[in-house]
Formats: sequence, C-alpha cells, structure tokens
Amino acid sequence: MASKILLSLLLLAVATPASLAAIDVVQMLADKPQYATFLRLLKETKVADDVSRLKSASVLVVPEKSVKPLLAVPAAKQRTILQHHVLIKYFDPIQLGEMKTNVAKLETMLSNTDKDMGTIDYSKDKDGQMYLRSPGADSVAKLVKVVAARPFTVSIMEISAPLLCPKLLGPGAAGAAAGRPKGKGKGKIKTMSA
Repeated sequence: MASKILLSLLLLAVATPASLAAIDVVQMLADKPQYATFLRLLKETKVADDVSRLKSASVLVVPEKSVKPLLAVPAAKQRTILQHHVLIKYFDPIQLGEMKTNVAKLETMLSNTDKDMGTIDYSKDKDGQMYLRSPGADSVAKLVKVVAARPFTVSIMEISAPLLCPKLLGPGAAGAAAGRPKGKGKGKIKTMSA
C-alpha cells in the first residue's frame, strides 16, 4: 500500500504545474502554415527553445506575405532579431488596450543583455489600432490578431511586418518593412516590465 502511495506521489511530482505549463510555441504554430517560415526560423535559431524556458511570453509572429525582410537578415543576426520578437510577459490586445497610457516600452528577451534594444515601443491610436516599433526604426508594425493563446502564460500575436531594429542589425541596416510613418503614435514612453 505504501509503495502505491509513493508511486502516486512520484508521478504527481513529475506532472507538476510547472512541467505541464511549459510554453511550446512549435506545437502552437505547427498547424498554421501562414507562419511556416517564421516557425522554421524560431526552430533553427533555437529561440523556440528559449521561449519554452520562460514563465510567460508573448511571441510576435510575421505571416508568410511579410516575412521576406527577416530572410534578408544575416544568419548571425537572425537569433537576436527573433529574440526581439518575444516579449517576456504575457500580453494580449485586451491587456494592451486597458493600459492607462497609449504608449509604453514592452520588454523583450533582449532586456537582460541590452536595456536600450531590449524593448519594443507600443502605441495605440485614438481609433484603437495598436502599433509596435523597434527602437530607432523608421516604420512600425500593426498588431493584427491573436493567433493562439494560453491566457496569462503565452500569447502568439500576428504583426504586419518584422520588427527590425537598425542598431541590432548593425551599420548600414535598413529600417523595418513597410509600415506606418514614423511620426504617428509618439508620446512619453513608459516601461512595462515583467
């Protein structure tokens, strides 16, 4: 009898909420061919593995029709650029829309190594449209929709264009793909940390 109880406790310990709650971006995007290239890059650069070790995350994915600028990024920089597409806190459009300000800095996976480049600028227009921009980029990406989510643990949200930070890409790098003009959505930026 005691051995059965011990076995049950061991099995329960193995299946703790922490182990059950691992973030599996690969599985969440596996049946979504419109993000196949972005998913392939997440796997090749091991950023998907990094995300699985986070307690919570929001992954900003780019659809096939907009992924070309990411493919132009030198292989040595792709991992860094993809880490820039992962927020280290759970966000969804409802949470973003309920923020007290219409502008904020959202921390990415790079925030532990580079405080300046470890954020994405968020803004919301009066019409409710939400935008994201890399520091120093000339254009922004629209937040399009939620692709998949496990509330308060992980959200995967589609954006209209890659977030290509010129400083992360290095000298002579072009800004982000087509987006909204630089002048819109400016304001005092507040940092939203984990």
